[in-house]
Amino acid sequence: MEEDLQVAMENGASVWVIGDVHGHFKTLESLVRSLRLGEGDAVVMLGDLIDRGPGSAHTVDYVRTARNIHTIRGNHEQMMIDGFDDGAFFKNLDIDARIWYHNGGIDTEKSYIRFYGDEGAALEGAGRDRRWMEGLPTEIVLDDWRMVHGGYDQNHDVDDEVQEDVHLYARKQFYTAKKAIDPERSILFGHTVTFEHLHKDESKAGLIWESDVRLDDGRPMAIGMDTCVYHDLDLPRVLSAFNLQTREVVYQDRV
Repeated sequence: MEEDLQVAMENGASVWVIGDVHGHFKTLESLVRSLRLGEGDAVVMLGDLIDRGPGSAHTVDYVRTARNIHTIRGNHEQMMIDGFDDGAFFKNLDIDARIWYHNGGIDTEKSYIRFYGDEGAALEGAGRDRRWMEGLPTEIVLDDWRMVHGGYDQNHDVDDEVQEDVHLYARKQFYTAKKAIDPERSILFGHTVTFEHLHKDESKAGLIWESDVRLDDGRPMAIGMDTCVYHDLDLPRVLSAFNLQTREVVYQDRV
């Protein structure tokens, strides 16, 4: 995947990076349509395709089957991996199932039943999707860019393999860094809602965040992409896309 994306970049194609969808399939579909993808263009999702919104099953099916859309694993995919046992959504509520249930898994269960039409088919489809999620990478590294769901620990080498869990869950140990975590690459990440934790300013709801720490080439150390399409506050609900080739940002209000 990394080789294909890097070659696409070198050939002048656009590679768009999209933040956390959380089951808002119609919004994702509208955003991708507005990108007007050409031959050779690609999309990279930053994980958290599922939970909270009404269309998790549809979102996973769309991303899993699209030729030009790739994704990394988010912490909500990890919760489904841990909380779904191929035979039941929430019949046997062990600790992993309860964690997933209370973090949007109940909405994902409903979406699978709606998408597949009955519980048996839904269980089969969810089991297949869970196995697919297990094989997803937790980061994508190109010549000039990194893509990760949560982030990295500023106290460890960015390429340290023990960081896989950090890739999914990192917050402050990542975005509070005072020097570049990867001096050669700008890092695009999701997971942390930009207006609440990064901008710390509700007037910037729906906008991506850029770190004040800069690389030698002037690019930000990190770019936060979770503009929070799922919240129910009286603020913009937005899904965002960033073009690695041109650095253009496209915003899509929740459909």
